[in-house]
Amino acid sequence: MYRVLVVDDDVAVRYMLKRYKGWESFGFVLAGEASDGREALRKLDKEPFDVVISDIKMPGMDGIELLSELRNNGNDICVLFLSTHSDFSYAKQGIRLGVFDYLTKPFSDETLGEALDRVKVYLDEKKKQKALVNIYNKNALESSQVYYSKNDEKKLVSVILSGSLEAINLGDRLFEKMAQFTEGDAKKLAILMENILLEVDEGIYKAIPWIKNLKNRPSNKSFEGMDEKELKERFIDHISGWVRLVVKFELHQSDSLMRKICEYVINHVEEDIKIENIANELYVSRDYIGKLFKQKAGYNLSEYITKVKMEHAKYLISKGEYKNYEISEILGYKKADYFSQVFKSYVGCTPSEYRKNAGFDF
Repeated sequence: MYRVLVVDDDVAVRYMLKRYKGWESFGFVLAGEASDGREALRKLDKEPFDVVISDIKMPGMDGIELLSELRNNGNDICVLFLSTHSDFSYAKQGIRLGVFDYLTKPFSDETLGEALDRVKVYLDEKKKQKALVNIYNKNALESSQVYYSKNDEKKLVSVILSGSLEAINLGDRLFEKMAQFTEGDAKKLAILMENILLEVDEGIYKAIPWIKNLKNRPSNKSFEGMDEKELKERFIDHISGWVRLVVKFELHQSDSLMRKICEYVINHVEEDIKIENIANELYVSRDYIGKLFKQKAGYNLSEYITKVKMEHAKYLISKGEYKNYEISEILGYKKADYFSQVFKSYVGCTPSEYRKNAGFDF
């Protein structure tokens, strides 16, 4: 059964779709519902869906913004829009973004069934193509193993974790090596580079398991459909993103106690972190870890705690789920006004201004 997510601010429309009796006969199950695009994104992030049926015009994040966000994130999920005759200008935007089909309100059970039939044919074909692609990918990866060594990936991971920009040069050489091997076949090159980045990510997670607690780490998006120039940019951006993160959060420090300090702060970011608590956890004095951190990093441990908290605050704002005072509470600040002051000092604007400028206003 293909899983369907319905997105509409009109409760009556959602109720009507839930009552539709033909879902299973066409091979679908209505597995979730949302009242706007932002809520839909949260559900899509937590659960797998095959189809989104969304109203075009909604308060908050509308259907066009939802589709745009999905495509920008590399999500090619099948989307159907519910529209009225007056939504023509929106419809044109939907076509440009790759909407699958439209249903004009009000629509009959017969019309909905015909649309689902078309979607079923499309998804079945997509599933067949994916199976063929998996076979192709497997063959491409197996043939590449004789051309480059796993040591290339291990060395790249090692240099990234050292915080050295040499990782970018190393990545550049590895890319050129793979481009030469694939002889202009962008599709095969995309498969190889995507797989290499997956292995690199796994190597980093293996070395520093708790790094997964950092929410703004590089994400491995699909390379499908890119030409060689775009593939190289995406590959190098991913590597440089890791290097920036490693340096920003002091993860390149070789001192084991420094690593433990950073680990504690990152793992307890949603608490009221006291330097005394870190010292007690690591069985050393408060003064000692303060001096050690300043010596190794060049700035105070209290500033590091603030940095980790403010970066996490930016992530929480981007999720669009919390008010500013709620984020303040999550991060362990007793007063929202103080949190706002600290945020402005670190970022250069208030949480509300950051939310608005970044397009996360709700």
